[in-house]
Amino acid sequence: MARTTQIRRARRKAKNAPKIYNPHAATMSEKPRQYRYPGVNIDLRHLNQEEGRLGFDYYRLGSFEGLDDYQTPLLYVREVAMTLLMDRLTDKPNWHEKVFNEEIVAKWRQEALTAPEDEIWNSIVRDEILRSAEEERQTIAELPPDELADFDFSSFSRPRKPERSRIISEKAFDYCIAELRCKAADFKNTGLIFTLNSNENTAIKSDSVVTDELHQSLRVAFDKLVAEQGSNPDWHPRSQDMVQDLVHPSMHPFVYGKSLFLQDEVVGVEDAIEQWAGKGQVVEKPLTRPLPPRDPWGADHWVEDFWSEKYQWLPANLAFQEDGTVKFTSYVNNLHPKKHSEIYRTIERLIDTAIPAWERVLTGRAVIAGDESEDEDTATEQKRFELPPEVYDQEDTHVYEPVQPDLIKEWEEKNGKPVPVDDYEWDEVDELTALSDWHSDPEEYEGLTLEQLKEKLKLNLKWKYLRDVILPDPTEFQPVKYVVGDKLGERFKYTGLQVIVKMATIELTPEKPDFPVGSWHIEGMMNEHIVATALYYVDSENVTPSSLEFRMETHGNQDELQELVGQDCYGPYEAMYGCRFGHGSETLQKLGSVETRQGRLLAFPNVFHHRVSPFSLQDRTKPGHRRFIALWLVDPHQRIVSTANVPPQQLGWWAEAVFGGKDRVAKGDMPSEVFQLLLEQGLADTISPPKDVLDKMSNRLPTEIMEMVRKERVIPEGLMTDEEAKEHRLKLMEERSRQHEKAETEWNRGGYNFCEH
Repeated sequence: MARTTQIRRARRKAKNAPKIYNPHAATMSEKPRQYRYPGVNIDLRHLNQEEGRLGFDYYRLGSFEGLDDYQTPLLYVREVAMTLLMDRLTDKPNWHEKVFNEEIVAKWRQEALTAPEDEIWNSIVRDEILRSAEEERQTIAELPPDELADFDFSSFSRPRKPERSRIISEKAFDYCIAELRCKAADFKNTGLIFTLNSNENTAIKSDSVVTDELHQSLRVAFDKLVAEQGSNPDWHPRSQDMVQDLVHPSMHPFVYGKSLFLQDEVVGVEDAIEQWAGKGQVVEKPLTRPLPPRDPWGADHWVEDFWSEKYQWLPANLAFQEDGTVKFTSYVNNLHPKKHSEIYRTIERLIDTAIPAWERVLTGRAVIAGDESEDEDTATEQKRFELPPEVYDQEDTHVYEPVQPDLIKEWEEKNGKPVPVDDYEWDEVDELTALSDWHSDPEEYEGLTLEQLKEKLKLNLKWKYLRDVILPDPTEFQPVKYVVGDKLGERFKYTGLQVIVKMATIELTPEKPDFPVGSWHIEGMMNEHIVATALYYVDSENVTPSSLEFRMETHGNQDELQELVGQDCYGPYEAMYGCRFGHGSETLQKLGSVETRQGRLLAFPNVFHHRVSPFSLQDRTKPGHRRFIALWLVDPHQRIVSTANVPPQQLGWWAEAVFGGKDRVAKGDMPSEVFQLLLEQGLADTISPPKDVLDKMSNRLPTEIMEMVRKERVIPEGLMTDEEAKEHRLKLMEERSRQHEKAETEWNRGGYNFCEH
């Protein structure tokens, strides 16, 4: 069932259904609620999708068979190009006013209809297809004419970029301007822009919702955290000392068999260290149930590696206040709750700002503004294009531009060789002995001699190699409005949100001036239940522009297209959609990219695969950096283990809180026996003893008494030294690297299903 229909039916049913008890829904007067956590009280791989309703019991997440609605309908190349054009136009200052200025729009039109489109094509079509097209071009250039005639060009991937047809046509541009005028109205009300949006999938960007004051507070926060690490930065492993982790969830995660766990959500912020460190019980291993047998045909299966049985990132809990803002009710993992209380307040304000963007990426959509439906849930959704024309025969020409003999002649003169043709079809024409031998409508050769027919057929064979498919144009534009299905502050008023926080800075130097392209991924493993991301780019200094690229899985079973196409006649559709439909095709579609400029908030659902584009130093003689904060929203329908259940695991935090850390050691007023035990148990880096204190260590308690103290353990269970935490981070990263490799294999192993007719 299509996602749109599913949501509409669910919402209509829910509005009239009796209230059902939900352990996650409580009133303010109730006692602290008891949650059931995946891996602890319920199956690690528990998903509300098994028995719930999309949009009511869960939001979309992940990207593999067995999950609901992680795929998108296939989009035309032209439609993706239109969303890209709209994204670039909304990057312009005051675009929401300029779009109503006909003189400015005329300039935009001229630019859009005359600019080279290679970049647009390359940003939409899969890399494998682009490489194949380049190999084909080089082969043609290098092969001599006598070998060219025998070369099998079917080994190269189609499609190729249209040579004469514009991807952005006049009608496509007009549609974009009309749609942008609707987006401008929504932007004036919200400060948010729906971008790269289609079929209820959207990213949201804004350069204005984060105030200057909040932006400055974030810059101060980053400066403080960078300074705190000083000359010993925490470089993210395998980043070639370019990515500095300031706050990262892979440090001190929830570790089965190691971390302490409290069933009640009692660990707060201010009291987290002193009151709760060392309390709780170890969860030795996650609660799991056997996986269902994998379907041999590759459908509706779950990949076990997408869940971790060892690690889970820890979100912080937030509660909604009376005024609708959020407040942390448990500490942010790896951000000291007392030293950085002002940073907590700053992040809370950023989350307040991100929530409307999350609401839109989770449940936002464009609907026809003139729809008279009383319920926005059932309003007609925007549809930019109709299905393509039917193609039932390989010789159908109505989807291609007509034969142009002058272009064939021009190509052969330019390349010094004939246009490549199919040898079998060429021989078939040569072997004709009578007009009646040709298996086609007699009208096609009426009035022609046999030689004229052969000449015409050979011209058609050459044209098959050069011709462009006629790309469908959009429908007539109907004004749209942008609606949001859920308000998080209303839906989850009494349960609040869970958010995972990451703060990092990418540092480039003249010795390391280039940051490479990232790998395609979705955020987290399934344990984290991440449904949406919000990124804020705090500071960019002396670096070139960069962007975040997006792609998404499409439906492998193209039932509607299959009804329109004959057996193996989907060649024209490959050009229209910019993909391959034959054997070994990948069901992935690139959706374009969004620039990640300073001061931009960017949100997107966690069904979007994404990767960072490469960037470099602007002035390669000076250092530069790009600083950002990532906020990952856990599905509010499913509570997971959080910092409210797991007391702080940082050994240094505990030692400093209990023993005063370096200050007390420097004064020499810490009992030498305690000091010795702390050193023995891995706290040398935390307390950094000066030499005169070390000299005092000679006066110690008798060995027998020291052993008795050791048995009582000065340091509580459940704490990690920095070295231990970094070891777990490496193991966690290795596990997730394997998961990413497995995911990439899954994403590429599918293929479009055009069954035999």
